[in-house]
Amino acid sequence: MISLFKGLGITEYEAKVYLSLLSLHPASAYTISRNSGVPHSRVYDVTRRLIRREMVASTGTKPEMFSPLAPEKVIEGLQSDYLRHSEDLEKRLKEFEFQADFDPVWNLGDRDAALAKAASMLDDAESTIYIGVWDAELLHVQPALERAAEREVQVFVLIYGKAKLDIGMVYYHDTEYLTGYEELGRTLDCTVDSTYCISGTMGGTADCRVVWSQNRGLVQTIESYIKHDFYLADITRNLGPEIESRYGKNLLELRRKFGD
Repeated sequence: MISLFKGLGITEYEAKVYLSLLSLHPASAYTISRNSGVPHSRVYDVTRRLIRREMVASTGTKPEMFSPLAPEKVIEGLQSDYLRHSEDLEKRLKEFEFQADFDPVWNLGDRDAALAKAASMLDDAESTIYIGVWDAELLHVQPALERAAEREVQVFVLIYGKAKLDIGMVYYHDTEYLTGYEELGRTLDCTVDSTYCISGTMGGTADCRVVWSQNRGLVQTIESYIKHDFYLADITRNLGPEIESRYGKNLLELRRKFGD
């Protein structure tokens, strides 16, 4: 518990005094020192700080006795302080004209974590979403897509499979002759507001390999890749029989030509 208190900016001595008072109160400085291990010469200084933090109360009598405030009140106060300080810090930091000189790429090695991150990104969308997703994973991100559509975000969805979606612009990609997914897992590709991207394979017999980033080059590359899938889906919708007669079902001949 002391390490948790320290993580909230409370010193080790302050934590020890408060915890000792929870065990025995009211207590004098002598008793606090004996029970907490805090030197007697430091107890008054520490208790004064805890009183200012509204974690401890004093009787003001002689000998002075100290009592702890209820844990739920202390937690409520700490949460309030944290929120106030973080809001003040946010305002101050916004005064800087900051431009990042690098954009890291984060790896997500777990399917559930990848889907949760994708849903979170979709919930932050303000203008446009491009997403290519298999019907099995669509169930996990569909609520976030529907919320985005309600916010009047432009939603473009390419579904691998036959699941139905009644929002935005939706295309369907035939999955016949698509190879490698038994081992690598189904793919997920998404960009949000041309600012964020998430892309990778969800894992089959191999591990999940998904990345997300704000890297501008990566975002543009993935968005271009998704858009080209939309182009192809639209062309196939209108010229399907001609394309199939020339290149085979689901472009099988082209896939073979380029090693897929």
